[in-house]
This record gives sequence, structure tokens and C-alpha cells, in this order.
Amino acid sequence: MHKRAYSNSYYPGTDHRRNIHAFKNILKAYKSIRISTIKYSITGEELADWLTEVSTPQEIEEVLFMIHCARKRGSEIKSILQTLATGVLK
Repeated sequence: MHKRAYSNSYYPGTDHRRNIHAFKNILKAYKSIRISTIKYSITGEELADWLTEVSTPQEIEEVLFMIHCARKRGSEIKSILQTLATGVLK
């Protein structure tokens, strides 16, 4: 039997609602995500709502996996969120 290498907040291949809930909980902690290229700032909750509207379930799952990998390495996820915000705004 394989061991699960996933945290409690990310389950690949599970219900889309559960992934959205985990995604929103992660972004809720960020009060401001600054996008320096266009001098704009967005809250984590606004970004989560916006991304869940325009993204497919597979894209949300991929973003959660990227966040999971970054946290596993001890890296900051703010740069991932800034990249996502830039992509959504442009």
C-alpha cells in the first residue's frame, strides 16, 4: 500500500467543492497581494473568488498542487499568488 504524501488540505482527484474550500482557506490569510508590474493590489479573498470563477477544476487542482509543493519545500507561496493574479488581470 502506498503512503499518501499529501497534506490534509489537498486531495488530488477529489470533489471540486473541497478543493475550492481548501484554496479559499489558503488565500484567506493574505490581506494584500501586490502586483508590481501594473501597480495593483488585490486581497486574497478577492483573488480566490476570481480564480474559482474563471478556472476549471483541473486548474484549481494544479494550483493547489503547486502550493502544496512550495509549502513542502518551505518556500513562500506569495510569488505563486502574484503570478496567478497577474495572469487573471491581464
